[in-house]
Amino acid sequence: MPSLLVSIAILVLLTAAGVGGAVVIRRRWLKSGDDRGDWAKTLSDSKNFRDEGVLSEEEYRKIRTLVEPRLRGGAPAIDGRHRPPVDAVGPDHGRK
Repeated sequence: MPSLLVSIAILVLLTAAGVGGAVVIRRRWLKSGDDRGDWAKTLSDSKNFRDEGVLSEEEYRKIRTLVEPRLRGGAPAIDGRHRPPVDAVGPDHGRK
């Protein structure tokens, strides 16, 4: 009888861990999709501000330089140049 209870307890714990893991993965997936929308909205808002004269063309270009790589999946480097996504493969990679 005790071994049956232990087996059931282990099964319940494993099921709970699986459900918890699925929830965490789902939240990360949803958040990553939302981030792109936020960046697209930021770029759109910045363009509207430029068109209304709130931002100068130079300010808009700086914002666009920082936002566009995030829309493509990469992240801007500290020096302002585009850093490709981690999984990007350059023209010389994989060739020998």
